[in-house]
Amino acid sequence: MIHDFDRKLAFSMGEREDVDVDIIRQAIAGCVTVRKTDPEIDRLGVDYMAVLRGGTVIGIDAKAREKGASRFWKHGEPELALETWSVVGAGRWKGKCGWTLSESSRADYILFTFDAEDSDRFYLLPFHQLRTAFRRHYPTWAKRYQKKRQYSNGWESEAIFVPVSVVLDAVTAEMSITKGTKHDHYQTA
Repeated sequence: MIHDFDRKLAFSMGEREDVDVDIIRQAIAGCVTVRKTDPEIDRLGVDYMAVLRGGTVIGIDAKAREKGASRFWKHGEPELALETWSVVGAGRWKGKCGWTLSESSRADYILFTFDAEDSDRFYLLPFHQLRTAFRRHYPTWAKRYQKKRQYSNGWESEAIFVPVSVVLDAVTAEMSITKGTKHDHYQTA
């Protein structure tokens, strides 16, 4: 599948921005303003900054699926695209880890949205618990769920499409750890 980067950027910045801002304002209690970030902050994994009444700033990375995504859902529910590689390595070129595994992202939350014809639900998930859950479950999810590469402007990325209920269960489990439990340190790269 070939994706036009400029078209996808226009989709996320134009068509989706008003919807994303409304969702963020509704989803985060005490939110007084939401603003789109500049390109420098965007490169750090934050599309929006939500400011609370008390001044706290929350960074949100928005992941919008385009209209028609539901035709690919294999499990009767929305699937979240969890990126394993932002840039797939080849030959001597080292790849770049996907946003889902990135320890350098500045995002506090990930906002997953869909076209209204595919799903009327949105999901605002805590990023670091999502990242930890993905690392923990990657070996199983990589075998069980569809993996796709996307090509755009000379580079390719890769994502695993995991049913939302599976992701939510895994993230919830990461938010309730028993004392003394050691996290595994699975490495994908």
